[in-house]
Amino acid sequence: MFEAVGEFFRTDQSPVNTLYKAITKILVKRLQRVLPLMIDHSQNAFVPGRSISDNILLAQELLAGYNQARLPARCMLKVDIQKAYDSVEWDFLLETLRLFNFPQQFIILIKQCVSTASFSISLNGSIYGFFKSSRGLRQGDPISPYLFVLVMEVWSTLIRHRVQQATQFQYHWKCKELGLINLCFADDVLLFCKAHIPSIKVLTDTLSEFASLSGLKVNPVKSQIIISRAVQQERQHILEYVGFQEGSLPVKYLGIPLTSSRLTFVDCRPLIDKVDARLAGAGNAKVAWDQLCKPKAEGGLGVRRLVTANQALILKQLWRILQNDGTSIWVDWIHQNRLRHTTIWTFNRDTGSWSWKKMLKLRPLLQRGVVYKVGDGSSFNLWQDIWHDRGPLCLNYPRGPAITGLPLSSTLSSVLQQNSWNWPATTDADIAEIISQLPPTYPAAPDTICWRNFWIARHGFILWLAMLEKLSTMDKPWIQGDTNGCVLCGGQFIESHNHLFFNCWYSKRCLAILKNEIKFQWPYEEWQRGITWASKRWRGNHLVNAALRATLAALVYRLWAERNNRIFAATSSPAEITSKNVLEDVRMRIMVADISLSLQARNLYRIWKLAWPLEQ
Repeated sequence: MFEAVGEFFRTDQSPVNTLYKAITKILVKRLQRVLPLMIDHSQNAFVPGRSISDNILLAQELLAGYNQARLPARCMLKVDIQKAYDSVEWDFLLETLRLFNFPQQFIILIKQCVSTASFSISLNGSIYGFFKSSRGLRQGDPISPYLFVLVMEVWSTLIRHRVQQATQFQYHWKCKELGLINLCFADDVLLFCKAHIPSIKVLTDTLSEFASLSGLKVNPVKSQIIISRAVQQERQHILEYVGFQEGSLPVKYLGIPLTSSRLTFVDCRPLIDKVDARLAGAGNAKVAWDQLCKPKAEGGLGVRRLVTANQALILKQLWRILQNDGTSIWVDWIHQNRLRHTTIWTFNRDTGSWSWKKMLKLRPLLQRGVVYKVGDGSSFNLWQDIWHDRGPLCLNYPRGPAITGLPLSSTLSSVLQQNSWNWPATTDADIAEIISQLPPTYPAAPDTICWRNFWIARHGFILWLAMLEKLSTMDKPWIQGDTNGCVLCGGQFIESHNHLFFNCWYSKRCLAILKNEIKFQWPYEEWQRGITWASKRWRGNHLVNAALRATLAALVYRLWAERNNRIFAATSSPAEITSKNVLEDVRMRIMVADISLSLQARNLYRIWKLAWPLEQ
């Protein structure tokens, strides 16, 4: 009997019924909206818009060089929390919700969710007992991970506060500027500091303090400390003080082996053995791998090649570095420590982790996929970004900064004045060559980095819904509102797909403007008849037809967006502004598309009143 009870509490799942899950999922949806505003970027689990890869990539960067004695002394604590979900004290959880200023009604609902759990045990196929829990979060409950993230945020805040108070604490190498002390993904915790006892004491004392408050205790048997090779004399003192096992690299974190250098065959052997074991009984291949990787339409299975998939994932990470929108702690660290005085295009130092060096090898592929749209010039580096067709100017014209008197750190705004280019006067042939191929500018807009793609995905999606007449127009019987009239024309006519596209006077005005600007034709008043006509007339890969299809998608998207703004945001724009946005959308796609400089392309540029690249 006692063994059965023990086995029950060693399992990780507590059943949650369907009705309860439906209620908690509603609470989760509300909680997801505010979590990104509350949770520090050192936590990435279950926070919308954040990625597990940030923790892995940043931990890999911080461990780089741990095997080198010449680098600063540092250490990493890999903390294991005993029965993390089962140990959370309810009083602490509710106080945490009050601390974050959640509404009282929401706190009451959460209290009901966590405190009403009851358990039975199964013994020899029969259910026995019925008792209530006194702490912990339910396993399998949709809201439990989000509540645990809030609890861990209190710990993150506490440790930052204790570090600020401690005069002897010293940050891990390359972490002070960002104030980086910890990385958390749910209960997977990493701590970083200089490898000396006063700094480690601050961290361990905070762990003990947090355990007394929350119930989350550290398991010293499963926890590890990784100490860099630079630490020799103090190593044994540190191990005795902290009470953790000394770990060695590679160490597994979130399922990925982390190392101070490149992964070897031996490091990857466990994964290879698992794959071999799964395929051992499969026998010889019946179909060639190349055939399986073909699209389904061509007789294959559409299986992605691992090399191609890996390249796509790496390009996504490089794209995030280019965007640098402040939502990723790894991207922030890269810009602070790797790209402080340079850009990703001109970085050439042989430093950083093995994964970082591998990423940089895909820069040529990335360069083929992005285009810099020059706005006010305040965000782009004059010499080191690829806003010019020649790429980074400092690589192709190394004498440029000296000749122009513009330092390597200059932004593009230094050669823009009153909405036009204004380069320093010089007779140098290199600078003259740069000036002869300057791209167009959009001074009223901020600098933008775009991905080369003729279609804008959201435009195509809205057009697809409109073609199927699946947009939630007011003529649908399930749409309830004060009126079913079209908001674009003052409610004079019932809003339907046929009316919006393009019988409404507002959409007709947009069509007239586009006809005047680019000769855009739409000869039918019936929406479906027009779609049939356009499908036949604008088919094929001809560049002009592709631009016309993109124009229709942009127009439908902009009209639907204007309709929604008037209903839900109480804002409106004249047809001239909507039409201008359509034109700018498509012009931008033409400029960033990977188009060969052919006669067909020249005709497209002429229709859209764009400067031909060789004549700019």
